[in-house]
This record gives sequence, structure tokens and C-alpha cells, in this order.
Amino acid sequence: MLSTRWLLAGLVLHLLLQFAPAWQRVRSAPSGRDYASYYYAVHVAARGGDPYDTAGLSATALKERTRKYVHPYFYPPPFLLGMTWALPLSLKQAYVWMLALNELLLFGSLAVLVRAFGVAPPIVALLLATYTPIPDNAWMGQANLMALFPALLGLALVRQRPGVAGVLVGVAGMLKMSPALFLLSWALERRWRAVGAAVGTAVLLSLLCLPLVGLPEQIGFYLDVLPGFAAGDYHGLTVPISLPANHSVPDLFNRWWPGTSETRLSEPAQWAAKLAAAVLLSIWAWRFHREPAAPERTGAGLGVLTVWMVLLPAYTYEHHLVFLLLPVGLAGTAALGTRRPGPILVFVVAYFFLAWPLAWLNDAREALPALDTPIRESKFVAALMMVVLLSWRVRPAVEPEARSAPPIPGAASTS
Repeated sequence: MLSTRWLLAGLVLHLLLQFAPAWQRVRSAPSGRDYASYYYAVHVAARGGDPYDTAGLSATALKERTRKYVHPYFYPPPFLLGMTWALPLSLKQAYVWMLALNELLLFGSLAVLVRAFGVAPPIVALLLATYTPIPDNAWMGQANLMALFPALLGLALVRQRPGVAGVLVGVAGMLKMSPALFLLSWALERRWRAVGAAVGTAVLLSLLCLPLVGLPEQIGFYLDVLPGFAAGDYHGLTVPISLPANHSVPDLFNRWWPGTSETRLSEPAQWAAKLAAAVLLSIWAWRFHREPAAPERTGAGLGVLTVWMVLLPAYTYEHHLVFLLLPVGLAGTAALGTRRPGPILVFVVAYFFLAWPLAWLNDAREALPALDTPIRESKFVAALMMVVLLSWRVRPAVEPEARSAPPIPGAASTS
């Protein structure tokens, strides 16, 4: 009963503090903001055009008099199968429906966190009421939750239904490439059936979307668009890597070794980012996979891997932080479970800086110029604090007979 009250309180506060402002911003933006790139990509593709031709997307928007420029589309080809519902709708209508879809996916993701990963209802209520990446993702019209929900469901089902789990993570990886990193965890656990199902799903979805995105365009994505991600070249995206709202690991190296272009990492920054990724993932593998997988290690390990999934690409903006629902939920639940002030205080401080609005961050930078760098990197450091919490709460592996008790990895087993 108490859990239900927490969730209801969180839902009410979410509707008042997050959904209502996002709804107003969506209604006042007929240009569709970031969602416009998905909308025009699927429309151009449905008419036989190339969705990766940014000039073609912008020309279509100009013809419809909705906006002068459309950001490049750089998602995997099968992503557009998930956008075909927008074909009969205007940009403004589809943008509103995208907001509704994000709400449904948010509730589905949180339900998986509670039921499968044991995230405490008070932590879910906190996220619903105050986690600002949720409304940022919503009013921007971003598609992060489209990938997060099937990924979480797949991770939760892998012990009982490895084939189904692989299909779900395969779908997530074809909506956004980053969830494919979860296959590394499964490979280290030798869950080959799940890995095979994920790879097979990716191939099947690519075949299914051939009538929408032809073979030359699909090959172009993998040979031209995707390789540029490591250098920060997101298919001609004009947003600077050094933007203060970028919280990624490569951005740190970009400021130490700036390049000649604002949208491309210098060679030293690229190599440093690759080395950092290799080191961080190696430490993660040693910490969580040096022994046979146990439930109390699996949930925390997936949470840490999710943090690296978000921070290691060249761009980590506010809306990308919605992917951290899993590690934040697990870390908060583990901290509460200790009933000790130390871990709880660490979580509260980390959560505050991870969730504080970008407007507050920018105001603090202006008010305290001497602390500009610490303030600017506050969300990055807060994400690292979540990693510390999750890593610290992991106990040594238990005996084999005790491992089968929790059927699904969860935060409850890390406390």
C-alpha cells in the first residue's frame, strides 16, 4: 500500500512538474524541434528518397513551410520502421503523438525497473517528479526511450527467455546503436543464444526495411555515416562538441586537445577517447565478470555499463541522460537499503547534480565564474558517482545454490 502511494505521488508530481511544461513547449513549437529529423527522414524515404540526404530533408521542410533547416538523420535504417506511424500526419500532429509515445515508454521502462530490477518505489517517485532529462527528452521529441524500453525488457528476460531477450535488445540496437553494447555483457556471460537472437534480429530488421531504405542507402549508413561517430562527425551535425551541455568523456579530451573543427575531434582527442573507452570497459569487465555471473553482480554491472554507454560517445546531451534511469534507480535503491547516512548522502548529492536543470547549471556558471569547470562537469561527475555507488555495493560472488534465488537481476540483491 505504501509503495502504491509513493508511485501515485510521483505520477501526480510528474504530470504537474514535467509533463505539463513539456506539453506547453510542444504545443508552441510547430517546427517539431529535434523530432523533425525523424519525421522528414521517414517521409523522404517513403517517397523513394535518401533519408541520409540532409539537403533533401531540409528541402522537404521548406516546401511544407515548417522550418528552414532539418538536422541530419543518422540513425540505423530500421529505425524508420518505428516512425512509419507518422506518415499520414502533419509535422505538428506527429510531434504531439511523439510526446504521448514517450510518456507511454517512460511508464513502461519504470514498470520494468520496479518489477524486474527491484528499484524502490520512492526512487521511482523521485525520478518521475524531479529527473529533468525526462521532460528534456519529451519536449525535444527525442527517441531515447524507444530504445531504452525494449533494452530494459530484454535485459530483464534474459535468464528465463534468452531468445526473446535477444530479439528485444536487437530491436533496441537497431533503433539506436548504443544499446548493442549490452551484448558485451551477454558475451562475457556466454549467453550465446541471446547474442545470436540479437544479431539475427538486426539482420532481419535490415531486410524488412529494404522497401523503405534501399540497399545503397543502408550500405552508405554503415560505410559513411557510422564510422564518423568515433571522430565526433555525426553526418554533418553542426552542434559543437564543446557545447557546455555536452557531458561526454570525449568532450573532456576535446577541450584538452581541441581540433580545427567544432564538430570533429582532433586526432589526439580521438585516440585518447578510444583508449579511455578500452580502459573503462576493461575495468568494468574485471569488476563484474571476473567470476561466474551472480544476480547480485548482474544488476549493478548492467547499471555501470549503461553509464559508459551514455558517456563514451562524442555527444552526451541532456536528453541522453534519460538512459540513466537504470543505474540511478539501482544506485538509489542500494543506498536506501544500507540505511546508512554515508551512501544515502552520496546518492542525494550525485542525484541533485545529475538532475538539476540545465538552466540552473548555466546560472551557476555565470554567478560563480571561478568554479566554471566544476559546475560545467557536475553532471559528468555525478554520473561517475553513480558508478562508484554501484561498484561499491557489489558483494563477492555467492555460492552456486544461492544464486538461483532471484530469477531476474535487480537492485534489491545488491543491498
